[in-house]
Amino acid sequence: MARTLRVFDTDPAARPKTFSSDYVGRFRAGQQLNGRPVALKAWRVTTGDPEVGKTVAALYGGTPQPWETTKEDSLEVLTEADAVKVIVDGPDSVTFRMALYGMAGKPIHACDGVEFNDAEDPRHGQPCGCPTTIQERKAAAKNGHGPKPDQRVEFRLADDPELGRFRLMTGSWDFMKSLETVWRELEAAGGPALCSLSLELVEFTTKSGVDVAYRKPVLKVHGPASTEAAPAVPSLSKVTADSAPF
Repeated sequence: MARTLRVFDTDPAARPKTFSSDYVGRFRAGQQLNGRPVALKAWRVTTGDPEVGKTVAALYGGTPQPWETTKEDSLEVLTEADAVKVIVDGPDSVTFRMALYGMAGKPIHACDGVEFNDAEDPRHGQPCGCPTTIQERKAAAKNGHGPKPDQRVEFRLADDPELGRFRLMTGSWDFMKSLETVWRELEAAGGPALCSLSLELVEFTTKSGVDVAYRKPVLKVHGPASTEAAPAVPSLSKVTADSAPF
């Protein structure tokens, strides 16, 4: 039986909150507005800890405020920063798989692009049957019957490493293209690495003459997390608070 302090029974609001997640918050590149996903020009951070929300807002701008969710990270901060300095502990802190999620929010297909790789899946180690080309994989994912990149980055804020660990989850195909380089550079760092995590603007015109603009998450490794490596990280770039999402 778990032990409790009865002193909080008469004032339950004062009882310290506990969270099941190992992460104090998530960095997100978008939000839902009127039921539709909207990309943002600056990082959105969600957390369940009011103190974490206050610290993030003090560092990067914005105001902690509640948002509708069934998860523990019930506070969000719409920051003004499109780039932050982070510390990544090594290549194992950046993971990749291809995943297709079902209605229950759990993956019904998880693979490495060649074989099923979910240890709890009876198909583990068997060929996943995914298309061979990236173009075909993208088409299958867009149509909802194929997996897309499921990538996660665990990190601490270089501006306040003691605050705790954060996580970025992204399905970006562009991010996938950089992973082998990121892993190689994190391995070369030989330990915790100083990095920058940014939302990089991509603009181009299609063959049919349509202008396209979007932002992709980018993780750049600058070297070992030491005082010598700090000058290599560019200054934080900020956008104005009234900038409209593209």
